[in-house]
Amino acid sequence: MTFKTPTQRLLLLLFALILAGLTGCNGSARASLEASSTPTATITNTPTPTQTSTPAFTITPQPSLTPTITATPFNTLTPTPEPSPVPDRPAVLFPYRDINGKTVDWSYIHVTQIDYNQFDEVNDLWAFMSFQLLDRAIYHRNLEFLGEDITVYYLNVAHEFNGDMIQMQLVLGGTPGKDVAIEDIPAGGSAYIQVQVRESWQSFAPYVTHRDANRAYEYSDESYPLYFLKELQALLPSLPDEIILLADHPILFPQDDWPQVKLDMSRVSYLAARYQPFFEIDDYDRLIDQSAFAEALTDHILDGVDIPAGLYAYSSQTLIIIEGN
Repeated sequence: MTFKTPTQRLLLLLFALILAGLTGCNGSARASLEASSTPTATITNTPTPTQTSTPAFTITPQPSLTPTITATPFNTLTPTPEPSPVPDRPAVLFPYRDINGKTVDWSYIHVTQIDYNQFDEVNDLWAFMSFQLLDRAIYHRNLEFLGEDITVYYLNVAHEFNGDMIQMQLVLGGTPGKDVAIEDIPAGGSAYIQVQVRESWQSFAPYVTHRDANRAYEYSDESYPLYFLKELQALLPSLPDEIILLADHPILFPQDDWPQVKLDMSRVSYLAARYQPFFEIDDYDRLIDQSAFAEALTDHILDGVDIPAGLYAYSSQTLIIIEGN
């Protein structure tokens, strides 16, 4: 094609310049892309977190508001072994009758006080019980009450229940502390026991003895003296072979009196020692019931029910020692 006019040639020149510019831009763009192309990203895996499970909330058990009642066993009394064995010297029975003409033998029991509640149930019971002294020593064991240790002193005795001789402990008293020797008992009520020694020609009136021996202190009868336990310990070997022990003590206590009984036990160690065999005491040292032994002994006294085999403890508030020939 021939461009004849200057205008045509000028337009042709402009077109060629524009075309050349477009071609240069396109090559520059490709070079730029090739030179600065973004490298392929390296994929870094985000670590999967280790799942540590939160432990379930652990509840630490707390004491129940309703305490589990664990009664003190009444037939598992374990005496503290003595440093040296004591030879057996069982007392010998001799003919003797009380003022009512009743034979006093190893099965003798005489009710000295009895009362009833509103349901006509016996809830207050005292009795004199006879015992055969098996040797001439005073033993001890330990009792814990209200977090305090008490040394309990007792005699090794036996009583006949429906033809069966059952060995028992006759509790005399107690003192604060553990394994306290009789010689180390501090001065005070814990060191004493009310004892009367009689000869076989003297009469024994159980109710009168109970009444007179339990008078208020200001009206106390001088014929029922207080012995030091160490004096009684010295007396025992000198007694003849023919002796009968008679011990008077409450067996059942009116339930309305239990708060006072517990208060007395908390304040006076010898009362804690004497009362403990007749109560069921829970882990919180509450008096929750009369002991199974107290109930069984009541049934035996009132209805002649047999006493199951076991090692039991009776207590002495007043101890009468009757000597034979």
